[in-house]
Amino acid sequence: MFNMNKNNVIALTLVMMISYSCSKYDDGPFFSLRTKKGRLVGEWELDKLIQNGQTQSLDSDYDIIWEFERDGDFEQTIEYGSYSYGYNGDWEFDDNGEELEIEINGYGTQTFEINRLTNNELWLEINDGGDKTEYEFEKN
Repeated sequence: MFNMNKNNVIALTLVMMISYSCSKYDDGPFFSLRTKKGRLVGEWELDKLIQNGQTQSLDSDYDIIWEFERDGDFEQTIEYGSYSYGYNGDWEFDDNGEELEIEINGYGTQTFEINRLTNNELWLEINDGGDKTEYEFEKN
């Protein structure tokens, strides 16, 4: 009969959790106890935009906010001064959770490579016709 003591059970559980949660993202995290979906769900504000290696200055009156719902709904809000525009759509993970596909109703679908996804940071990258754009978001 197979007999395990308490320490062996705890060690085996930790190994399984770390193996299951190890990241495939270039910039981490190495592991997380939260699922990818659990880390992504919520409201994110664009903090940095990098195009072809050049950091673009973001106007302090201009905000881009992405909200991911657990059920796959997506909302993008663009705020500039007293103006606000909203776009709705859907999101899902692709390529074993290494890519994020966002469809904006009436505007098409974009697929982003996920470079980093922590509880507070979301770094995405998209390549389009030789142009590379990187988005760094912070969770609100």
